[in-house]
Amino acid sequence: MVRVAFLAPEFPTEARLSGGVGSYVAKMATVLAASGIDVEVFVPSTTNEVLDFGGVRVQRVKGERSLVARGAAWVARWVVGPHGDIVVHLKNAGRLVHAFEARHREHPFDVVQSSNYNLTGHYLEPSSERVHLVRVSTSRRLYDRNGGRYAAMIAGCIEALDVRGMRRADAVYAPSTFLAEHFRRVHGLDVDVVRPPAELGAVPDASIDDALPPRYLVHFGSLSQRKGTDAIARALLQVWAREPEFRMVWVGEINDEAIAGFRSAWGPHAGHVSILGRRAKPELYRVVLDAVASVLPSTVDNLPNTVIESLALGVPVIGSDGASIDELVEHGASGWLVPIGDVDALADAMVVAWRGEADWLGPGFAPPALLDEMRPARAVQAFLGLVSRTKVEVDA
Repeated sequence: MVRVAFLAPEFPTEARLSGGVGSYVAKMATVLAASGIDVEVFVPSTTNEVLDFGGVRVQRVKGERSLVARGAAWVARWVVGPHGDIVVHLKNAGRLVHAFEARHREHPFDVVQSSNYNLTGHYLEPSSERVHLVRVSTSRRLYDRNGGRYAAMIAGCIEALDVRGMRRADAVYAPSTFLAEHFRRVHGLDVDVVRPPAELGAVPDASIDDALPPRYLVHFGSLSQRKGTDAIARALLQVWAREPEFRMVWVGEINDEAIAGFRSAWGPHAGHVSILGRRAKPELYRVVLDAVASVLPSTVDNLPNTVIESLALGVPVIGSDGASIDELVEHGASGWLVPIGDVDALADAMVVAWRGEADWLGPGFAPPALLDEMRPARAVQAFLGLVSRTKVEVDA
Protein backbone atom coordinates (compact mmCIF):
# COMPACT_ATOMS: atom_id res chain seq x y z
CA MET A 1 0.00 0.00 0.00
CA VAL A 2 1.24 3.49 -0.89
CA ARG A 3 1.81 5.71 2.13
CA VAL A 4 1.42 9.49 1.86
CA ALA A 5 2.28 12.14 4.44
CA PHE A 6 1.14 15.77 4.42
CA LEU A 7 3.15 18.40 6.27
CA ALA A 8 0.29 20.86 6.73
CA PRO A 9 0.57 24.42 8.03
CA GLU A 10 -3.05 24.21 9.21
CA PHE A 11 -5.82 21.64 9.51
CA PRO A 12 -9.46 21.52 10.67
CA THR A 13 -8.39 19.87 13.95
CA GLU A 14 -6.85 23.23 14.93
CA ALA A 15 -9.43 25.84 15.92
CA ARG A 16 -7.38 28.81 14.70
CA LEU A 17 -5.51 27.11 11.88
CA SER A 18 -8.09 25.79 9.45
CA GLY A 19 -8.14 28.13 6.46
CA GLY A 20 -8.07 27.32 2.76
CA VAL A 21 -4.85 25.30 2.83
CA GLY A 22 -6.07 23.20 5.75
CA SER A 23 -9.38 22.65 4.01
CA TYR A 24 -7.58 21.40 0.90
CA VAL A 25 -5.35 19.02 2.87
CA ALA A 26 -8.39 17.62 4.70
CA LYS A 27 -10.27 16.99 1.44
CA MET A 28 -7.29 15.54 -0.42
CA ALA A 29 -6.26 13.35 2.51
CA THR A 30 -9.74 11.91 3.02
CA VAL A 31 -10.38 11.16 -0.66
CA LEU A 32 -6.96 9.48 -0.90
CA ALA A 33 -7.77 7.42 2.21
CA ALA A 34 -11.16 6.47 0.75
CA SER A 35 -9.38 5.16 -2.36
CA GLY A 36 -7.15 2.85 -0.31
CA ILE A 37 -4.09 5.05 0.23
CA ASP A 38 -2.57 5.10 3.73
CA VAL A 39 -2.50 8.81 4.65
CA GLU A 40 -1.11 10.71 7.62
CA VAL A 41 -1.07 14.43 8.37
CA PHE A 42 1.40 16.36 10.53
CA VAL A 43 0.23 19.79 11.72
CA PRO A 44 1.48 22.38 14.25
CA SER A 45 -0.69 22.43 17.34
CA THR A 46 -0.90 23.46 20.95
CA THR A 47 -0.17 19.90 22.04
CA ASN A 48 1.40 16.60 21.01
CA GLU A 49 -1.41 14.21 20.20
CA VAL A 50 -2.56 11.68 17.58
CA LEU A 51 -6.13 11.87 16.27
CA ASP A 52 -8.25 10.09 13.69
CA PHE A 53 -9.83 12.36 11.09
CA GLY A 54 -12.11 10.42 8.78
CA GLY A 55 -9.70 7.50 8.53
CA VAL A 56 -6.62 9.74 8.34
CA ARG A 57 -4.03 9.65 11.11
CA VAL A 58 -3.35 13.22 12.25
CA GLN A 59 -0.27 13.85 14.35
CA ARG A 60 -0.55 17.16 16.15
CA VAL A 61 2.93 18.52 16.78
CA LYS A 62 3.36 21.03 19.57
CA GLY A 63 4.37 24.30 17.95
CA GLU A 64 7.06 26.76 18.94
CA ARG A 65 6.15 28.55 22.16
CA SER A 66 9.52 29.68 23.54
CA LEU A 67 9.72 33.24 24.84
CA VAL A 68 12.72 33.95 22.61
CA ALA A 69 10.95 32.89 19.39
CA ARG A 70 7.69 34.59 20.33
CA GLY A 71 9.55 37.76 21.29
CA ALA A 72 11.50 37.75 18.02
CA ALA A 73 8.27 37.25 16.09
CA TRP A 74 6.61 40.13 17.98
CA VAL A 75 9.46 42.49 17.12
CA ALA A 76 9.46 41.32 13.49
CA ARG A 77 5.69 41.81 13.21
CA TRP A 78 6.05 45.31 14.61
CA VAL A 79 8.59 46.12 11.87
CA VAL A 80 7.17 44.28 8.84
CA GLY A 81 3.63 43.27 9.83
CA PRO A 82 2.33 39.69 9.44
CA HIS A 83 5.52 38.61 7.65
CA GLY A 84 7.21 38.66 11.05
CA ASP A 85 5.57 35.33 11.77
CA ILE A 86 8.19 33.71 9.53
CA VAL A 87 10.29 33.26 12.69
CA VAL A 88 7.68 30.98 14.24
CA HIS A 89 6.79 29.32 10.92
CA LEU A 90 10.38 28.18 10.41
CA LYS A 91 10.57 26.89 13.97
CA ASN A 92 7.33 24.95 13.45
CA ALA A 93 8.59 23.62 10.13
CA GLY A 94 11.60 22.15 11.92
CA ARG A 95 9.34 20.46 14.47
CA LEU A 96 7.07 19.04 11.75
CA VAL A 97 10.02 17.56 9.85
CA HIS A 98 11.46 16.10 13.07
CA ALA A 99 8.13 14.39 13.84
CA PHE A 100 7.77 13.22 10.25
CA GLU A 101 11.28 11.73 10.10
CA ALA A 102 10.71 9.86 13.36
CA ARG A 103 7.49 8.38 11.98
CA HIS A 104 9.17 7.65 8.63
CA ARG A 105 11.85 5.56 10.36
CA GLU A 106 9.12 3.66 12.17
CA HIS A 107 6.77 3.19 9.19
CA PRO A 108 8.27 4.54 5.93
CA PHE A 109 6.34 6.82 3.59
CA ASP A 110 6.44 6.71 -0.20
CA VAL A 111 5.35 10.31 -0.64
CA VAL A 112 5.57 13.43 1.50
CA GLN A 113 3.83 16.63 0.48
CA SER A 114 4.70 19.97 2.00
CA SER A 115 3.23 23.40 1.39
CA ASN A 116 5.07 26.54 0.38
CA TYR A 117 2.61 28.31 2.69
CA ASN A 118 4.49 28.66 6.00
CA LEU A 119 7.41 26.72 4.45
CA THR A 120 6.46 23.40 6.04
CA GLY A 121 9.01 21.42 4.02
CA HIS A 122 11.90 23.85 4.45
CA TYR A 123 14.03 21.38 6.42
CA LEU A 124 13.21 18.24 4.42
CA GLU A 125 16.34 16.73 2.93
CA PRO A 126 16.17 15.15 -0.55
CA SER A 127 15.89 11.37 -0.34
CA SER A 128 15.86 8.54 -2.85
CA GLU A 129 13.52 6.65 -0.49
CA ARG A 130 10.48 8.82 -1.09
CA VAL A 131 8.96 11.45 -3.35
CA HIS A 132 8.75 15.00 -2.06
CA LEU A 133 5.96 17.13 -3.56
CA VAL A 134 5.52 20.82 -2.89
CA ARG A 135 2.03 22.24 -3.32
CA VAL A 136 2.09 25.92 -4.21
CA SER A 137 -0.58 27.66 -2.17
CA THR A 138 0.57 31.26 -2.35
CA SER A 139 3.05 33.73 -3.81
CA ARG A 140 4.25 36.43 -1.48
CA ARG A 141 5.16 38.64 -4.43
CA LEU A 142 1.65 38.43 -5.84
CA TYR A 143 -0.32 38.43 -2.62
CA ASP A 144 1.62 41.11 -0.76
CA ARG A 145 2.58 43.56 -3.50
CA ASN A 146 0.62 46.41 -1.88
CA GLY A 147 2.09 46.13 1.60
CA GLY A 148 4.73 48.84 1.36
CA ARG A 149 8.48 48.85 0.82
CA TYR A 150 9.61 46.82 3.83
CA ALA A 151 6.78 44.32 3.50
CA ALA A 152 7.66 43.85 -0.18
CA MET A 153 11.31 43.25 0.75
CA ILE A 154 10.38 40.59 3.31
CA ALA A 155 7.86 39.07 0.90
CA GLY A 156 10.63 38.72 -1.68
CA CYS A 157 12.87 37.01 0.87
CA ILE A 158 10.13 34.56 1.84
CA GLU A 159 9.42 33.78 -1.80
CA ALA A 160 13.15 33.15 -2.30
CA LEU A 161 12.93 30.54 0.47
CA ASP A 162 9.84 29.11 -1.25
CA VAL A 163 11.72 28.77 -4.51
CA ARG A 164 14.73 27.17 -2.81
CA GLY A 165 12.44 24.48 -1.40
CA MET A 166 10.70 23.93 -4.73
CA ARG A 167 13.99 23.43 -6.55
CA ARG A 168 14.99 20.71 -4.07
CA ALA A 169 11.67 18.85 -4.37
CA ASP A 170 10.91 16.03 -6.80
CA ALA A 171 7.82 17.77 -8.18
CA VAL A 172 5.93 21.01 -7.68
CA TYR A 173 2.28 21.65 -8.43
CA ALA A 174 -0.35 24.32 -8.04
CA PRO A 175 -4.13 23.99 -8.17
CA SER A 176 -4.45 26.95 -10.54
CA THR A 177 -2.86 27.85 -13.85
CA PHE A 178 -2.75 31.43 -12.55
CA LEU A 179 -0.27 30.62 -9.78
CA ALA A 180 1.65 27.98 -11.74
CA GLU A 181 2.31 30.51 -14.51
CA HIS A 182 3.66 33.03 -12.00
CA PHE A 183 6.33 30.64 -10.75
CA ARG A 184 7.14 29.46 -14.27
CA ARG A 185 7.48 33.00 -15.61
CA VAL A 186 9.21 34.69 -12.67
CA HIS A 187 11.38 31.84 -11.35
CA GLY A 188 11.68 29.42 -14.29
CA LEU A 189 10.24 26.55 -12.25
CA ASP A 190 8.54 23.49 -13.71
CA VAL A 191 5.14 23.67 -11.99
CA ASP A 192 2.35 21.20 -12.80
CA VAL A 193 -1.33 22.01 -12.41
CA VAL A 194 -3.22 19.44 -10.35
CA ARG A 195 -6.79 20.34 -9.45
CA PRO A 196 -8.12 19.70 -5.93
CA PRO A 197 -11.13 17.48 -5.25
CA ALA A 198 -14.47 19.27 -5.38
CA GLU A 199 -15.49 17.47 -2.23
CA LEU A 200 -17.72 19.30 0.24
CA GLY A 201 -17.01 16.94 3.12
CA ALA A 202 -20.24 17.92 4.91
CA VAL A 203 -23.99 18.01 4.31
CA PRO A 204 -25.85 21.34 4.61
CA ASP A 205 -27.86 21.65 7.79
CA ALA A 206 -31.63 21.60 7.41
CA SER A 207 -31.68 25.06 8.99
CA ILE A 208 -29.59 27.35 11.17
CA ASP A 209 -30.51 29.22 14.34
CA ASP A 210 -29.86 32.70 12.95
CA ALA A 211 -32.75 34.65 11.47
CA LEU A 212 -31.79 35.21 7.85
CA PRO A 213 -33.51 37.42 5.29
CA PRO A 214 -35.90 35.53 2.99
CA ARG A 215 -33.75 36.47 0.00
CA TYR A 216 -30.06 37.46 -0.10
CA LEU A 217 -26.67 37.21 -1.79
CA VAL A 218 -23.81 35.69 0.23
CA HIS A 219 -20.14 36.58 0.72
CA PHE A 220 -18.16 34.02 2.73
CA GLY A 221 -14.75 32.66 3.61
CA SER A 222 -11.84 34.84 4.67
CA LEU A 223 -13.34 38.34 4.70
CA SER A 224 -10.53 40.65 3.68
CA GLN A 225 -9.42 43.20 1.12
CA ARG A 226 -7.67 40.49 -0.93
CA LYS A 227 -10.91 38.52 -1.05
CA GLY A 228 -12.82 41.56 -2.33
CA THR A 229 -14.67 42.37 0.89
CA ASP A 230 -13.79 46.07 0.66
CA ALA A 231 -14.95 46.22 -2.97
CA ILE A 232 -18.29 44.63 -2.01
CA ALA A 233 -18.70 47.13 0.83
CA ARG A 234 -18.28 50.02 -1.63
CA ALA A 235 -20.46 48.42 -4.30
CA LEU A 236 -23.32 48.04 -1.81
CA LEU A 237 -23.79 51.82 -1.70
CA GLN A 238 -24.51 51.77 -5.43
CA VAL A 239 -26.72 48.71 -5.12
CA TRP A 240 -28.92 50.27 -2.41
CA ALA A 241 -29.33 53.43 -4.49
CA ARG A 242 -31.08 51.24 -7.09
CA GLU A 243 -32.49 48.47 -4.89
CA PRO A 244 -33.10 49.77 -1.34
CA GLU A 245 -34.33 46.36 -0.10
CA PHE A 246 -31.20 44.48 -1.22
CA ARG A 247 -29.91 42.05 1.42
CA MET A 248 -26.58 40.29 1.95
CA VAL A 249 -25.26 37.70 4.39
CA TRP A 250 -21.54 37.57 5.19
CA VAL A 251 -20.05 34.44 6.79
CA GLY A 252 -16.47 34.41 8.02
CA GLU A 253 -13.96 36.06 10.31
CA ILE A 254 -13.58 39.83 10.13
CA ASN A 255 -12.26 42.24 12.74
CA ASP A 256 -14.57 44.54 14.65
CA GLU A 257 -12.83 47.68 13.41
CA ALA A 258 -13.51 46.78 9.77
CA ILE A 259 -17.16 45.99 10.54
CA ALA A 260 -17.60 49.30 12.35
CA GLY A 261 -16.11 51.18 9.38
CA PHE A 262 -18.38 49.44 6.90
CA ARG A 263 -21.51 49.96 8.97
CA SER A 264 -20.70 53.63 9.37
CA ALA A 265 -20.34 54.04 5.61
CA TRP A 266 -23.56 52.10 4.95
CA GLY A 267 -25.57 54.35 7.22
CA PRO A 268 -29.30 53.50 7.32
CA HIS A 269 -28.74 50.34 5.25
CA ALA A 270 -26.21 48.84 7.67
CA GLY A 271 -28.85 46.45 8.99
CA HIS A 272 -29.29 45.00 5.51
CA VAL A 273 -26.03 43.04 5.86
CA SER A 274 -26.13 40.11 8.29
CA ILE A 275 -22.59 39.29 9.46
CA LEU A 276 -22.59 35.82 11.01
CA GLY A 277 -18.92 35.28 11.74
CA ARG A 278 -17.25 31.94 11.26
CA ARG A 279 -19.53 28.89 11.03
CA ALA A 280 -19.12 25.13 10.80
CA LYS A 281 -19.37 23.73 7.29
CA PRO A 282 -22.93 22.32 7.61
CA GLU A 283 -24.24 25.73 8.69
CA LEU A 284 -22.16 27.58 6.13
CA TYR A 285 -23.36 25.34 3.31
CA ARG A 286 -26.99 25.88 4.32
CA VAL A 287 -26.49 29.67 4.11
CA VAL A 288 -24.80 29.36 0.70
CA LEU A 289 -27.35 26.90 -0.64
CA ASP A 290 -30.23 29.26 0.15
CA ALA A 291 -28.55 32.29 -1.46
CA VAL A 292 -29.44 33.79 -4.83
CA ALA A 293 -25.72 33.89 -5.67
CA SER A 294 -22.31 34.07 -4.03
CA VAL A 295 -20.21 37.22 -4.38
CA LEU A 296 -16.49 36.31 -4.33
CA PRO A 297 -14.44 38.98 -6.18
CA SER A 298 -10.88 38.22 -5.02
CA THR A 299 -8.09 40.50 -6.22
CA VAL A 300 -5.60 37.60 -6.19
CA ASP A 301 -6.29 33.97 -5.33
CA ASN A 302 -5.47 30.33 -5.97
CA LEU A 303 -8.56 28.43 -7.14
CA PRO A 304 -10.40 29.42 -3.95
CA ASN A 305 -12.33 26.84 -1.95
CA THR A 306 -15.22 29.26 -1.56
CA VAL A 307 -15.83 29.37 -5.32
CA ILE A 308 -15.48 25.59 -5.62
CA GLU A 309 -17.92 25.02 -2.76
CA SER A 310 -20.50 27.46 -4.12
CA LEU A 311 -20.41 25.90 -7.59
CA ALA A 312 -20.51 22.37 -6.15
CA LEU A 313 -23.67 23.38 -4.27
CA GLY A 314 -25.19 24.64 -7.52
CA VAL A 315 -25.02 28.32 -6.50
CA PRO A 316 -23.73 30.75 -9.15
CA VAL A 317 -20.76 32.99 -8.41
CA ILE A 318 -20.18 36.66 -9.12
CA GLY A 319 -16.39 36.73 -9.18
CA SER A 320 -13.25 38.31 -10.59
CA ASP A 321 -12.21 37.95 -14.20
CA GLY A 322 -8.73 36.79 -13.31
CA ALA A 323 -7.05 35.73 -10.06
CA SER A 324 -7.85 32.08 -11.02
CA ILE A 325 -11.62 32.48 -10.48
CA ASP A 326 -12.06 32.62 -14.24
CA GLU A 327 -10.64 29.08 -14.36
CA LEU A 328 -13.70 27.94 -12.42
CA VAL A 329 -16.61 30.21 -13.32
CA GLU A 330 -17.88 30.07 -16.89
CA HIS A 331 -19.05 33.60 -17.62
CA GLY A 332 -22.77 33.74 -18.31
CA ALA A 333 -23.33 30.05 -17.46
CA SER A 334 -22.23 29.39 -13.87
CA GLY A 335 -21.99 33.01 -12.84
CA TRP A 336 -20.68 36.40 -13.90
CA LEU A 337 -17.11 37.71 -14.05
CA VAL A 338 -16.21 41.35 -13.47
CA PRO A 339 -12.85 43.11 -13.88
CA ILE A 340 -10.73 42.98 -10.74
CA GLY A 341 -11.42 46.01 -8.57
CA ASP A 342 -14.23 47.34 -10.79
CA VAL A 343 -16.78 48.38 -8.15
CA ASP A 344 -19.27 49.69 -10.74
CA ALA A 345 -19.33 46.37 -12.62
CA LEU A 346 -19.60 44.47 -9.36
CA ALA A 347 -22.60 46.57 -8.29
CA ASP A 348 -24.26 46.01 -11.69
CA ALA A 349 -23.85 42.23 -11.40
CA MET A 350 -25.27 42.20 -7.88
CA VAL A 351 -28.31 44.23 -8.96
CA VAL A 352 -28.95 41.94 -11.94
CA ALA A 353 -28.76 38.90 -9.67
CA TRP A 354 -31.06 40.47 -7.08
CA ARG A 355 -33.63 41.28 -9.75
CA GLY A 356 -33.46 37.74 -11.10
CA GLU A 357 -32.64 39.03 -14.58
CA ALA A 358 -29.63 36.80 -15.29
CA ASP A 359 -29.77 33.62 -17.39
CA TRP A 360 -27.22 31.97 -15.07
CA LEU A 361 -29.52 32.02 -12.03
CA GLY A 362 -31.70 29.19 -10.76
CA PRO A 363 -32.62 26.72 -13.53
CA GLY A 364 -30.26 28.54 -15.91
CA PHE A 365 -27.20 27.68 -13.81
CA ALA A 366 -24.84 25.32 -15.68
CA PRO A 367 -22.10 23.62 -13.64
CA PRO A 368 -18.66 24.41 -15.09
CA ALA A 369 -16.81 21.66 -16.94
CA LEU A 370 -13.87 21.93 -14.55
CA LEU A 371 -15.96 20.46 -11.74
CA ASP A 372 -15.97 17.14 -13.60
CA GLU A 373 -12.17 17.16 -13.64
CA MET A 374 -12.28 17.78 -9.91
CA ARG A 375 -14.46 14.80 -9.00
CA PRO A 376 -12.72 12.95 -6.14
CA ALA A 377 -11.77 9.90 -8.22
CA ARG A 378 -10.21 12.07 -10.93
CA ALA A 379 -8.45 14.26 -8.37
CA VAL A 380 -6.89 11.15 -6.84
CA GLN A 381 -5.77 9.93 -10.27
CA ALA A 382 -4.19 13.30 -11.03
CA PHE A 383 -2.35 13.37 -7.70
CA LEU A 384 -1.03 9.81 -8.05
CA GLY A 385 -0.18 10.46 -11.68
CA LEU A 386 2.11 13.29 -10.61
CA VAL A 387 3.79 10.95 -8.14
CA SER A 388 4.23 8.27 -10.84
CA ARG A 389 6.06 10.74 -13.07
CA THR A 390 8.76 11.11 -10.44
CA LYS A 391 10.32 8.08 -8.73
CA VAL A 392 7.56 5.91 -7.25
CA GLU A 393 5.28 3.73 -9.32
CA VAL A 394 1.76 3.69 -7.94
CA ASP A 395 -1.46 2.06 -9.00
CA ALA A 396 -3.57 5.05 -10.04
